[in-house]
Amino acid sequence: MKQVQILLHDMKRAQKLADFLTPIPGDFFLISGSAVANAKSLIGILALKLDEPVQLRIVGCNKENEEKVMARLEGDGYLLA
Repeated sequence: MKQVQILLHDMKRAQKLADFLTPIPGDFFLISGSAVANAKSLIGILALKLDEPVQLRIVGCNKENEEKVMARLEGDGYLLA
């Protein structure tokens, strides 16, 4: 399991993230306070405040796919330092 802080900013970026994660095996959760959403589900993401940092929890993902996800998050500017 890996956890990182990300910022989605807006609906377009949230959709881009969900589209990228959907074909990757494993579970991806977005956590904001007590709210938890499936990061592959745009409807779930809509329940979160997109302009505030959220925690992305990666579960059951192999090392290669985890590295692919992290590289994409960094490259697309989702990761918070």
